[in-house]
Amino acid sequence: MKYLKELRTMLVTALVVFVAMQVLITIIQPYVPVILGAIVVITVSWLVYGRITRL
Repeated sequence: MKYLKELRTMLVTALVVFVAMQVLITIIQPYVPVILGAIVVITVSWLVYGRITRL
């Protein structure tokens, strides 16, 4: 029974995430390139910062 419960939890989580993604995509569609660019910039700067602080 534990396995079934875990499976159900996983399915519900996946469904919620999927719905949330659909809603977000619908809302933020015009801003997707901006957001992706921001994510890339943040990631790169974070990596560079980590590199610098390690030296």
